[in-house]
Amino acid sequence: MATGRLHLPLLDFAAAQHRDHQQGIEPPAMAALALTLTLNRSQSIEDQIASKLNQPLAFSAEELRQQARWIRDILDPQVAREGHDALHSDEILTLDELLRKLASSDISLEDIRYSRIHLAIRDIAGRATRWPKKLVDRSDVLKYAWIARYGPLKATGLPLYESGGRLNGICRPEDLSKEKLLVKWLKSPAAKLSPAVARRVGDLGFTPGDWWINPLFAHRAGIIDSGNSEGGIVSDNSGAYAVVMTGSDEVSGPTPEIFQYRARDRDPGRYRLTAGTPESRHPVRILRSHTLRSFWKPRAGLRYDGLHKVTGWSLVKEAKSNETVVVITFQRLASEGSMDSVLCRPWSDEVEDYTEYKRLRRQCREKQNETLKPSFRMTGDGTIDMREDEAVFLPKPSLAKVAGEL
Repeated sequence: MATGRLHLPLLDFAAAQHRDHQQGIEPPAMAALALTLTLNRSQSIEDQIASKLNQPLAFSAEELRQQARWIRDILDPQVAREGHDALHSDEILTLDELLRKLASSDISLEDIRYSRIHLAIRDIAGRATRWPKKLVDRSDVLKYAWIARYGPLKATGLPLYESGGRLNGICRPEDLSKEKLLVKWLKSPAAKLSPAVARRVGDLGFTPGDWWINPLFAHRAGIIDSGNSEGGIVSDNSGAYAVVMTGSDEVSGPTPEIFQYRARDRDPGRYRLTAGTPESRHPVRILRSHTLRSFWKPRAGLRYDGLHKVTGWSLVKEAKSNETVVVITFQRLASEGSMDSVLCRPWSDEVEDYTEYKRLRRQCREKQNETLKPSFRMTGDGTIDMREDEAVFLPKPSLAKVAGEL
């Protein structure tokens, strides 16, 4: 039977998503619905569309997470800035179809928690004045359907240390000692703690935008040679390989691609960055910490921003400290792609992981300190006052017994 091709307005959205993908923006999985439909002469156009949309669609946990990021980190900020009129008709159509598919799909609680898709749905339903009413209504229905099935989703928590969580198998909340954690990682083949791993030229397989909760986890991954939270230059006698910027290290420029770095007086790596030898001219990895005072810092944690080259350096005398500082100019390599996709990181779910990590560690530290508190205290007159919950109370003797002893 002869067939033809039906091109719908949805195809324009597919093309737009392809362009976004080239720019590093994750396209929604529902863009697959924008592919051309095969038109059978025995069926009407409406039947063809309905048949295509009614096909079962299974979501993996990773696909759900990409959908949640698309809603929370791309669409929602756009709607917050410009209102729901900022959404294109094809975006509304795609999101509406996604919500419909989610409502008809059997999604496990584990996949919901891992992907944080319920938080994306909550954002739409809870900000009704931002989003088109049709999307808000669908989100409300979906939210209450999940609550009816699984109970309050807020009570399920975030899977940080358990299966599927970012830190599953890496550490536990009780691992408060950096030294003990490093010893633990030395027994794991996945950890790349040797300084020689990070003291190599190139990106080492990392992608601009890669993110970690703190420098210690970046050290475990092998992109830097220590977990020092103060940052600095990764270097050896042969050259410099990476720079972790914190505090006032960066002199912000008009763009994130070109900036100046204040090298620290006690960091020997500054000599490797300013050396005139051919061995010192290779690109270095730049990582920005959330503690950096810069427009381009991540919201939380530590982010890899790509390979940069040194284009110049100078000696600057600081007015406040009266010290001479080496200021090095970096330029990002054009081959690293656009910084737009890098500046999106960390995603909302990554910021939540960072916050949860801090909360659980603080909680464990407080419990540990509580158990280490002494059961007595020294009073002002030099006597020992036992804590009431630790003191041993002896039974009071009866009056008759006391009178008999007298």
